[in-house]
Amino acid sequence: MERLGRYEIVAHLAQGGMGRVSLGVAIGPGGFERHVILKTLDLEGTGEDEATAMFLDEARLLGMLHHQHIATIHEVSVDDEGRLFLVLEYVHGHTAHGVWERALDIGVELPLDFTITVVTAAASGLHYAHTRRAPDGKHLRIVHRDVTLSNLMIGFDGSIKVIDFGIAKAAVRSSRTQAGYVKGKVGYMAPEQLRGQPVDARTDVFALGIVLYELTTMRRAFRQGSDRATVERIKNGTLVKPSEAIEGYPRDLEEIVLKALSTDPAQRFQDADALRRELESLGHRYRLVLGDAAVSEVLNQLFTDQVEPWQARATSRAEGEVEIPIDDDVTKPTTMSRELRAETSPAELLVIAMADEGTTVPVPPRASIR
Repeated sequence: MERLGRYEIVAHLAQGGMGRVSLGVAIGPGGFERHVILKTLDLEGTGEDEATAMFLDEARLLGMLHHQHIATIHEVSVDDEGRLFLVLEYVHGHTAHGVWERALDIGVELPLDFTITVVTAAASGLHYAHTRRAPDGKHLRIVHRDVTLSNLMIGFDGSIKVIDFGIAKAAVRSSRTQAGYVKGKVGYMAPEQLRGQPVDARTDVFALGIVLYELTTMRRAFRQGSDRATVERIKNGTLVKPSEAIEGYPRDLEEIVLKALSTDPAQRFQDADALRRELESLGHRYRLVLGDAAVSEVLNQLFTDQVEPWQARATSRAEGEVEIPIDDDVTKPTTMSRELRAETSPAELLVIAMADEGTTVPVPPRASIR
């Protein structure tokens, strides 16, 4: 059995930009078991000092965040071979991207109560992070910078967690993004982020607006076949309005989406909590029942196979060990295409740390999940 510190490795889930994500288990007396996510740092082919600083920055940042809608960090440690690893909360479910793709595959729309519950939960967690202060009272100035469908974890029990603060901006970080470079997934970046300008909570509001758009329309908001086309659409605010994409799309919901997606940060919701309040108010007007049940009901209908990964592994041992894949778009490190580099000014030069490999502008389904 492969081990990492005191944890046994149950399955490897994904190979990321700087390491591996695995499912692990801690075993103790009296039949105690706790399953966790293990995130390891792979220094091969990376700048060791910078990679280590970023990894420890994420651990330090997560250690300061204690919120029901942010995945918890249990510890940061090093094994006998000197490998750094984070021990993170395990959520049995799928990412919002996995849910979105599953609904798209079977041709159904996601219910509005589900979508509003997911986005308001994410907004609550992000607002908490945005307003968090250090023990000395100083504002941490946290900006996630990577709010995407893939970084919202949704549990079968209705839990919703913002995950992956690996490239978050914060006052406590020891690593710094180089001048002229930005990080994130190009399909979810705000205009100011693409231009290398200062970012703040409104940058995450923009990204969450994209998530809201995509969950309610089943279309990509800005993502096109090339990075260059995507960047230009975002900077120019070019998108198909929800009401033009979906017949009968609620006008008051569209107003919320378009305000969140304003190219001018001053015209957006000024914080994630303002977006949350608007969505909850809309839900009340529509007499929607928001909460865990709205989420778990959708996941139970979309995914009939809810076997825990360690159970799946146990049943497959007779046939040999298997890797259990993550359900959505596993991200890999990439750099901008030469075409986009050649036509982008130095001030707007991108290094896209985590590439978004999602589907491009699918036709919206017409059926409803219920």
